[in-house]
Amino acid sequence: MPRRLLPIVVTALLITASLAGCAAVPESSDLQVVRSMPGGSGSAPSAGPERGVDPFRLVREFIEATGSSADGHAAARAFLSRSAAANWNDHAGLTVIEDAPGAAPQAGPPDGVRRIQVGGSRLGVLAADGSFMPAAGSFSIPLDVISEHGEWRITNPPPGVLVEASAVQRNYRQVRISFVDPNRGTLVPDLRWVPAQPASTLPGRVLDLLLNGSSERLAGAVRTAIPEGTRLRSNVLVSRSGRTVINLSGVNALTEQQRRLVAAQIVNSLDGLVPAPMRLLADGEPLVAEQAEWRLADIASYAAPTGPRPDVPGQVVIGGRLRRLDGTPAPGLAGAGQLTVLSAASSNPGGELLAAVVAGPGGRPQLRVGPAGGDLVPAPLDAAAMTRPTWRPSGTEVWTVLNGRTVVGVALSGAGPPLTYQIDATELTRLGTISELRSSRDGVQVAAVVGGRLVVAAVVTESGLVSLRHPQVLRGGSLPSTASVDWARPELLVVASAGPSPQVASVSVDGLTVRQLSSTNLTGPLTDVVAAPGREILVADATGLWAYSDTQEVWEPLLGGIGPGSAPLYPG
Repeated sequence: MPRRLLPIVVTALLITASLAGCAAVPESSDLQVVRSMPGGSGSAPSAGPERGVDPFRLVREFIEATGSSADGHAAARAFLSRSAAANWNDHAGLTVIEDAPGAAPQAGPPDGVRRIQVGGSRLGVLAADGSFMPAAGSFSIPLDVISEHGEWRITNPPPGVLVEASAVQRNYRQVRISFVDPNRGTLVPDLRWVPAQPASTLPGRVLDLLLNGSSERLAGAVRTAIPEGTRLRSNVLVSRSGRTVINLSGVNALTEQQRRLVAAQIVNSLDGLVPAPMRLLADGEPLVAEQAEWRLADIASYAAPTGPRPDVPGQVVIGGRLRRLDGTPAPGLAGAGQLTVLSAASSNPGGELLAAVVAGPGGRPQLRVGPAGGDLVPAPLDAAAMTRPTWRPSGTEVWTVLNGRTVVGVALSGAGPPLTYQIDATELTRLGTISELRSSRDGVQVAAVVGGRLVVAAVVTESGLVSLRHPQVLRGGSLPSTASVDWARPELLVVASAGPSPQVASVSVDGLTVRQLSSTNLTGPLTDVVAAPGREILVADATGLWAYSDTQEVWEPLLGGIGPGSAPLYPG
């Protein structure tokens, strides 16, 4: 059975009674209820349209007002006629559109009705579980405006809600619901958008989403330790002393190890939303017998790898050789000039640093893998083209794409030759030719450039077979043709444009938010971009290699004699 949203909104009187009479809630006189409400309570509604507003301004401000979901979109209903306000179905879906849609007068019905056609670019849909699903396209709707009691009002709002992207970002809060990597048991963020107001209801909403399972985007790629049927026995409670109390029911059959993983999911999902420590209970007793209270530091062992080790430097391929970012040769064959290096990748393991190099003897690429300073063994692959390699989190497997269509993995096997296997990328290649593929550092997703478009897909393993599923084109039609992509963080990508006008942007992994970075000092076309947590963004343009950080307003050239044709890389 599908999981349901569990919390119940009750009156303050009933809450007080439940606290007094429910044995599952610890007795304490300093507990305050943090109500868990269904999604849809936004910020306080505006006063509505001004008196004497003209039809065009009325329509424009109606679209702006839809960003507030408070009281059943009361702010937007104020722009509707009395009948339309009473009958508007605002639960039929939330469509996210580009800011500032166009409006034009149209021939409409007689009898004093003004018809205004509103249209623009559609970005996607905000699903009921708070996940943004990209669905680029266009929209066009007619809005009929009549004079009601001397004021213009809209009579025919379409079912559902049209909300500008900037209004979503103003009125909704981006949260990261934590699920579990089935292969490594580490935590993985699932990006959602939750109404920001009232802020006191955010913890309950986040727990609703956690109990209800992962988004469609990560289906099959993550799991949850929380059993189906688990529910909250009471609302989220916060004591005046600053402790958060969460009381679950339905976890009796779990082992202590499973209960610890449940605690890790809850603590990580609510980090920053509730006071620490969190007191986690199961039917009124500590969820984990030996530990009643939890902080973020208590779940550090479940954290996924986020960035390169501090002792592993970035590198760059230039002139067929692998070099450090200061221009000095990297150790091993790739840095010594004994191979013609086309692209490269270094691993980020806990042990020995490994390298993967696409070299080009005889005009054909050849993938070589091995210790960074030692022999690089050829993998048994044959293709006319290979994308730059990307290491998996284990540090013993590397992926590349052959001829833009076939995704293959190469696994190191001790002293033996590398083993190769194929990843099912059918859903991805239906979108076009793959020119770049980058594994996320937690290994749960890939970012790719497919036919010049930015695409994200989930990595799903079933019965030992690996496939790339649920591909989503991010910002289709509103981003320039993409040349390169990399992971800045688990929920954030950095992309470089392929056209003559240099553009670098950060894009959320769901595609809802885009932030253009400065292009000062860059010269198109851009060819490669790399990013990593705690590292500067590096981009290769027509003149050389440049570095950018959030504290800078311009791109700074890197020293060491690095010139045109460079291909930078960070570990991973």
